[in-house]
Amino acid sequence: MTLATGLQSIAELLPAGIRQAFSNKFKSIDLDAAVAQTRNLESEFSQLDALQLKAAFAELRHSAQATSPDDRPTDDLSFKILAAGLGAAAVRRTMGFSMHDVQIKGALATATGSIIEMQTGEGKTVVSGLAAVIRAAVDASVHVATTTDYLAERDHDAVKDIFIALGISSAVLSAEANSHETQQHYQSSIVYGPGYLFGFDYLRDQLLLRDFGELTLGRDVLQRINGTDIQQQLAQTQHHCIIVDEADSVLIDEAATPLILSGSETFDESTEAYPHAATIADNLTVDTHYTIDFAQRQIELTEDGNERSYASLRELGRLQLSRPWTEYVKNALYAQHLLIRNEHYVVREEAVALVDQLTGRIFDDRTLRGGLHQAVECKEQLPINPPTRTKARITRQRFFQLYDTVCGMTGTAAGSEEELQFFYDATIVPLPPNVPNKRIELPTRFFADRDAKFAAIVQEVQRLQATRRPVLIGTRTIRESLALDETLRAVNVQCTVLNGVQDADEADIIHAAGQIGSLMIATNMAGRGTDIKLSKEARQLGGLHVLATQRNSSHRVDRQLAGRAARQGDPGSCQFFVAADDDLFTQHGHKLAEQIRQAGQRDGGESEFDFSVQIFTLQQHIERHSYTSRKSLVHHDNWMDQIRETMVG
Repeated sequence: MTLATGLQSIAELLPAGIRQAFSNKFKSIDLDAAVAQTRNLESEFSQLDALQLKAAFAELRHSAQATSPDDRPTDDLSFKILAAGLGAAAVRRTMGFSMHDVQIKGALATATGSIIEMQTGEGKTVVSGLAAVIRAAVDASVHVATTTDYLAERDHDAVKDIFIALGISSAVLSAEANSHETQQHYQSSIVYGPGYLFGFDYLRDQLLLRDFGELTLGRDVLQRINGTDIQQQLAQTQHHCIIVDEADSVLIDEAATPLILSGSETFDESTEAYPHAATIADNLTVDTHYTIDFAQRQIELTEDGNERSYASLRELGRLQLSRPWTEYVKNALYAQHLLIRNEHYVVREEAVALVDQLTGRIFDDRTLRGGLHQAVECKEQLPINPPTRTKARITRQRFFQLYDTVCGMTGTAAGSEEELQFFYDATIVPLPPNVPNKRIELPTRFFADRDAKFAAIVQEVQRLQATRRPVLIGTRTIRESLALDETLRAVNVQCTVLNGVQDADEADIIHAAGQIGSLMIATNMAGRGTDIKLSKEARQLGGLHVLATQRNSSHRVDRQLAGRAARQGDPGSCQFFVAADDDLFTQHGHKLAEQIRQAGQRDGGESEFDFSVQIFTLQQHIERHSYTSRKSLVHHDNWMDQIRETMVG
């Protein structure tokens, strides 16, 4: 069956008034014209009853999948317009509103394989839902990846009625599901889930394939006895299209963190090794026995440090070790000097939980590798859990490259064009807001040190509270949020502190940030993905004001934080407060830090000079370096694969 035949079959199912829409041959047109065509089809399709709407989409899907793979209309814009028209009609029917032109354009661009830059508050959830509908018309399986479990469930719940109206099966992945339930979920046409879970499910499948490959003798006999083959046991059997929410965060910022699947098989080692190593580390002297590179976050033992470490080991007697003794000592030093509580990790319920350095979210299911997690447990005097073995790993870039099409959406894609094109063959399509942005961006203020900055923040918060405007203070770390909260409470300023896990409770709390008189402190993007709705009174007072306590190493993260204010045409403002001893400068910009410090000291704590251009240049340098590192990581993995293939051969 050809596409043209399939479209004609659909036309015959529909009332005469709609058939006119199919008389146009849908020649290739630009996205703006495609939106107009979609609008016309939406109006016509809205006249269908529920059964006719499902029948139309089913016929459209059948016409696409009945053609040969080479002839399928994955790149045919006319086909996507038709699917978008059906999807938009389903949105109107199930959600009670008609999508904005910008939203339809975003869905079409996403479904075409692009990453759209769409401002916060513009309705990315329904856009991704429509994009999934369009791709489901041609792909047997469409995956929608979010940043957290909570957002996957929330976003799916918001749009699942659209899928039901069109007869499209959908599901949400769950980390608690058993293997059979997970298989069932993946058999749905549209599957929502956190990005990491898609990756882990793939790794579990690879372990199954590896274990099966080792059963060479009698494999065929076992298959016949069991009545199954290995393919029927796999969860992920298709990688057609993945739609990635917060694409810059998932595809770029987290790309340096590989997905690692650990097993229950543990190392045989003495847990006493960790406190012994910590004692030795306490007695070593920096520069004499070890060196610290804070910028590269590396610790190296000197020759004297190595000798002293092994001399101490001989005094301890025999210990069962799973790695060289000096690695235990280096891990103890790293935990002591480079891993800070309430910044890199938190302690709760007698366990160490890692903190995402970009978003401030807490991850209970992540651990540090190579014995470092145990070194931190020892540092915090917690029960030491034996390290587990790595069974499978994959870089995030390589996992997403398994898909025929990688697309998605974010509010901050600009500046990442080269990397997204290089790794994922994805172009960026910027979209204007449906309503012009009214955010006022106030000049950044610069201070000689943190104390001067905190004093100015307290003064500014007190001034803003007198106006009753809602205020959201964005901090880079949990440690900083707690310190600022303590400083404000010392002058009788009460606030809500929000940091850590992204869940329903957090969403409810961040939702209240738009009420008059609200004062909230949150790590960078706590509550990201949740709209801050302004009350009528707050809107009249000037809307939400975002006060950021630091510049981040990525300019995109700064933009994300500022974007919490003035959503969907609301009023709002933002301002950054920067000190010479902020993490950005202590880790990456010592010379710039000294310039800011000297200027602040001359002017009584706050500098009258604007260093914004220099900061942006520094951020660009850091981002280029990070991009190069991510490329090297992928090249190294590819090289290792070639080595393994050579050894197998």
